[in-house]
Amino acid sequence: MSPQLVATSAHSKFIELAKKPHIFGIFSVLLMLFAVMVLSTMVCGMPLVLSNGQPTLEGLDAGIHLYSPTRKKIDLAGTWQFSLNDETWNEIKIPSSIDYEGQMTFRRTFTLNEELLNNCAFKFVALGINYECEVYINDVYIGKHVGGYTSFEFEIPEDALQIGKENNVKVTVSNRLNVYGTLPVRKQVWGWKNYGGILRDVYLLATPRLWVDRMRVQTHIDQQMQQATVHLDGVLNNRKFGGLNRDSLSAKPKQVSYFLNAELYERFSDLLVAQGMSAPFLLESNKNANIQLELTVNWPKLWSPETPELYILKTSIIFIDGKQKTTIDQYSVNIGFTSMRVENNTLVLNGNKIILKGVVWHEDSPKYGASLSYEQMEKDVILIKSLGANAVRFAFHPPHPYMLNLCSRYGVAVLEEIPVWNVPADILKEEVFQSLAETQMREMIEQDSHFPCVLAWGIGDQFDSADEESAGFVQKMSGVTRQLDGRPVYYGSRMLKNDVCASYVDFVGIVLPFSDLKEFRQSLSGWKKKHPDQPLIILSYGKEVEQENRNGYSDPLSQETQARFYLQYYAIIKEANGTGSFVAALTDWRGDRPLLSFPFGDRYLHPVGLLNQTREKRLAYEVVRALYNEERIAAIPAGNYRVSFPWAHILVGLFVIILIGYETTNRRFGESLKRSLIRSYNFFIDLRDLHAVSIAHTLIISSAISITFACLLSSIMYHYRGDKFIDYILTYLFVWDPLKVQFIRATWHPFVGIVGITGLFFVFGMLLSLLIKVIAWVVRARVSWFHVYSIAVWSAAPVIFLIPLAMILFKIKDNPFYLGSSLVLTFLFLFWTFLRVLKGISVIYDLVLMKTYIGGIFVSLLLLGGLFFYYDSVYALSSYVKFILHLAQNFE
Repeated sequence: MSPQLVATSAHSKFIELAKKPHIFGIFSVLLMLFAVMVLSTMVCGMPLVLSNGQPTLEGLDAGIHLYSPTRKKIDLAGTWQFSLNDETWNEIKIPSSIDYEGQMTFRRTFTLNEELLNNCAFKFVALGINYECEVYINDVYIGKHVGGYTSFEFEIPEDALQIGKENNVKVTVSNRLNVYGTLPVRKQVWGWKNYGGILRDVYLLATPRLWVDRMRVQTHIDQQMQQATVHLDGVLNNRKFGGLNRDSLSAKPKQVSYFLNAELYERFSDLLVAQGMSAPFLLESNKNANIQLELTVNWPKLWSPETPELYILKTSIIFIDGKQKTTIDQYSVNIGFTSMRVENNTLVLNGNKIILKGVVWHEDSPKYGASLSYEQMEKDVILIKSLGANAVRFAFHPPHPYMLNLCSRYGVAVLEEIPVWNVPADILKEEVFQSLAETQMREMIEQDSHFPCVLAWGIGDQFDSADEESAGFVQKMSGVTRQLDGRPVYYGSRMLKNDVCASYVDFVGIVLPFSDLKEFRQSLSGWKKKHPDQPLIILSYGKEVEQENRNGYSDPLSQETQARFYLQYYAIIKEANGTGSFVAALTDWRGDRPLLSFPFGDRYLHPVGLLNQTREKRLAYEVVRALYNEERIAAIPAGNYRVSFPWAHILVGLFVIILIGYETTNRRFGESLKRSLIRSYNFFIDLRDLHAVSIAHTLIISSAISITFACLLSSIMYHYRGDKFIDYILTYLFVWDPLKVQFIRATWHPFVGIVGITGLFFVFGMLLSLLIKVIAWVVRARVSWFHVYSIAVWSAAPVIFLIPLAMILFKIKDNPFYLGSSLVLTFLFLFWTFLRVLKGISVIYDLVLMKTYIGGIFVSLLLLGGLFFYYDSVYALSSYVKFILHLAQNFE
């Protein structure tokens, strides 16, 4: 063939393609645009770092390791370097919270003088590194810790530190969570922010080579509240301590006896109230000694929210040589005397019934993340006391120890819990998970049991307590907790109708979803009837609010509505003789998953606080303060709010009806639509053999079908936009958060949503065409892109008859009968469409129709099975489905 003929042929082909758009070309362009949008959302630079960076607190009010004349803290707070890939390093202030999930490495240098290094033993101390970390000093492995919210200490080997030169400390951190092997598990909606990094104080602790280590302090008060005992159980650690003296007149060494001396002082008057000394004990080089000691205190001053009396316990290792007494090490801790028990469905504190007027506190702020400054923590406690509250619940996980110090000093009772939150029963029963939970419970109690403000220990919140398999976890964790400490044990539950674990704890704190007043009253009444021996405690209840909205309580997102919510619901709690309740929450906080139920602003912000995230008071703060202090409350204005009507579904539906109606005036289009519906088999044959429809008509019907699907889905989304249970399910389905953010935007803005979803369904049609084309290649059938796309489109033609339903579905779903009918109708149309697609495939491939049906159903089940297997292996789908079904029983 001559070059001229080739050029002429190519030109003719180009003209032909220009006159008749190529489906594959359109499909390729759309896929490229979609890929660009996806990749653009994945591009990220430096993660957000919320730095605290302040020095570690010294003195008698530090969270742990109070001032001691024999010890020294080498503060590691301040400037570090950190990297996400161990190649590029940036400066960072520690403590800090990093809005990033994955592996991080931190490093810095420090120096030690020769005298300190020769005379002291050293520990690496961290109050919170999230989630899993490994510590190295001068490239020597020091230890590994799992759990982001409990303190830990690693002894540093003798040869790891260097004199006269810089020492290097490196901490590798990973805060990546999953659904099986971490605690907490990968979080769902309404959880907390999984900040990574060194969240809290970090330092080296230098002690004498003989020091008081791992000291457990337990207090007990007799029933008459007239006498108290302080029991000490600890380990004396010996690291090459020079404990042998040599008599100047004898060549024989003389062994020296040592004593453990304990002195108890009133915290603020420094008055000595009790003293005790152990029997003498001998030390062997590099061997530890276990020792116990008990003090008796007559007429102790008891701690309570009204009278927060504190003591300081100073425990010293001494040796006595004649009249000379030498202190080798001194360990101090703040303690108090309090008695808390559950008796006759009430909480009894120091022999008196107590009603908890509480608030939930989240360790979060926009400036510091989870690394709050000491000043901010103290300001928050002052706000809690000013509210008139006498209790605080530290939601989700143990707080910074300094918060417990503040609560003990200011007089705020505490409920503290480990991060077993929102966990299915199948995961709770796993030995690995139970081991993690037990370890964190032990660390929490050993760290915080000396604080008198702690009234009860929580083993978790909102896990699947409706499953018998969870009972083993609850029973085991309750037993572990009671072995460690005598205070009550609780958990939080939303399973008000089907909880089966309540008998294994001292009380269950119920968490009620937002409901009307009648349902709220019935829920409380029903729970009391099922559990008459337990105190009625509402662990969390609250209402979302828009910060600047002051439209009156007729507007469901106004500050007035939030204030009125607490006014009405607190009255019902008092009417039900509730033992305690906790407002959710003191401040707004950020979570890991975006929220469906709130239309504006930051999708990851939980706007339910009495204060916003920057601690600005809302009207509800003043109302709750008046309720807690039994003061008069001014009338709350109703306002004049009107619900906006979502015209988008009506207008879009009318557009589709007019479009199809107008196009049916075209004889060829109308005939094609009629034949595709009534005589589909013959229509598909003509489509295969005669190219019976044009590309323009195919694109029109494709657009109408996509818009119908979009309008139908948008109508359903709009109806359930404020439903927290649906939000929970969506969070599980949309495991990629940016996708859920776009879904939320589409839900609250129907016009935008319909346009976006229309595009998605249009792309879905292209993908379906691609699948049919791939199958054609497998069975070696020669079909064009136009054939497969036309089959995919015209098979779905019945869907356009759902447009009237899509226009009104958001309204008629309020009626249960119409809801069921509409769902059945939609399912039948979708199944009919599925069978029509298989029929079209059988025609263009020239296959037996029944074999095509069987093969199509098999392939569909195979794809769904593969998707289910993936979700189940990575996200524990089957476990969460069972959990969701148990949860759904409480919404009936």
